[in-house]
Amino acid sequence: LFGNHPLAPPIVGTVESVSHIQTADVQRFHDQHYVSGNIIVCVAGNVNVDDVLTLVESTLGGMPRRRRQSRRQPPTILPPHDVTIRKSVQQAHILWQRPTFGLHHTDKYALQVLNTILGDGMSSRLNTRVRESKGFAYSIYSQTQLFADCGVFSIYAGVDERRYDRTNGIITEELTKLVDKGVTDRELQRARQQLRASRIMSLESLSSRMSMAGKGLVDEGAPEDPFLSIQRLEAVTADDVRRLAHELCDPSTWGHCMLLPSGDER
Repeated sequence: LFGNHPLAPPIVGTVESVSHIQTADVQRFHDQHYVSGNIIVCVAGNVNVDDVLTLVESTLGGMPRRRRQSRRQPPTILPPHDVTIRKSVQQAHILWQRPTFGLHHTDKYALQVLNTILGDGMSSRLNTRVRESKGFAYSIYSQTQLFADCGVFSIYAGVDERRYDRTNGIITEELTKLVDKGVTDRELQRARQQLRASRIMSLESLSSRMSMAGKGLVDEGAPEDPFLSIQRLEAVTADDVRRLAHELCDPSTWGHCMLLPSGDER
């Protein structure tokens, strides 16, 4: 999807790239990036603020007081294409992907609803048809990843190779239905309720609250207000979802990566 752009390689690196890292490389990276201007400390719970500030100052106060500016490259998006890989695996792994807008786009809430209806959860269209009705896959889902200036919309399924073509056919059908017919009021209500419940349940965990605050500061410059995000999710309409489906769900705009059994494992 991203070609040679820095978003393309795995975060953990490759055997080749990691094998060449020396101690001096790690130290240099640490000195450049682990500076006060690049660090956010988030604390959630029944704590004394003065005690926290004292602890942070005693622990991190000796850090260089500067900020390391990262150099961002505009995303490079390759046109839709297919990649097939054969390895000694037990089942076929199907991955559909296409680019989307970034996390600052106003349609990100509609995208969450669209993704929930398509493939996020037991009641989603893909899970209902491929797993529950046909029994083709134990795992099938869709997901989104939004970055600062772009995003990824993905569909994954792990199936028996004999079900490979039929599963791809169902994915094509469900994407086409979203484009042609949109979503029902019942689906919309269920998706919004699912997302709302997930937000509310996350507030029961202090670690989740801490993570949300930190992520909001990094992504948006301020802690996320979970109740404001719930309001924006509940404001998403069926027309919003259908408009976004027209933009993102045309099957011809998706690329495919297929990992198939080589035959050696039989």
